[in-house]
Amino acid sequence: MQDISLHLLDIIENSVRAKARNIKVRVINNAEKNRLRIIVEDDGVGMDTQTLERAQDPFYTSKAEREKKVGLGIPLFKQNAELANGSFKMASEPGFGTVLTVDFELSNIDRMPLGNLKDTLLGSIIGHPEVDFSIHLTCRERGHEQSFHFDTAAIKEELGDIPLTYPDVIEYIDQSLFEGIQNTNMEDV
Repeated sequence: MQDISLHLLDIIENSVRAKARNIKVRVINNAEKNRLRIIVEDDGVGMDTQTLERAQDPFYTSKAEREKKVGLGIPLFKQNAELANGSFKMASEPGFGTVLTVDFELSNIDRMPLGNLKDTLLGSIIGHPEVDFSIHLTCRERGHEQSFHFDTAAIKEELGDIPLTYPDVIEYIDQSLFEGIQNTNMEDV
């Protein structure tokens, strides 16, 4: 994968396949600590200890319908974080979901770019309107903090019977994400 947003998309798809109804995505750009942190938390079916360990094995997948039984997404995400002097943690419990926390050293030459965060998030929201997404973006630099929060559950409540896939709603979500990413300086990370 060429950028962190593609890893994020893969993790979100894993959460959806794990029957998550709520997915929280946090992206924290902390220039003061020289860290970029990605946290994805879901309320899916979760994993037991054995499955959690196997999920980090590139030759394991939970997808029974695939011809090739490999799952490179999580192992590659872990490898890319560690190559950039970062860390990778995954915690899960059956019936309670999964939390994945990935850190990258922000200034590390081997860190991949964040990529097209807006399109990744928009595609996930529109592609899975049945899931409630809570998105938090935070940028800390030079003693200032800027943050952005976007919650599809609140939008759904406001819209009533109008679906998230309605063209005007898609345009609103696209514009909101664009402004949030700009206001938190995530476009150049």
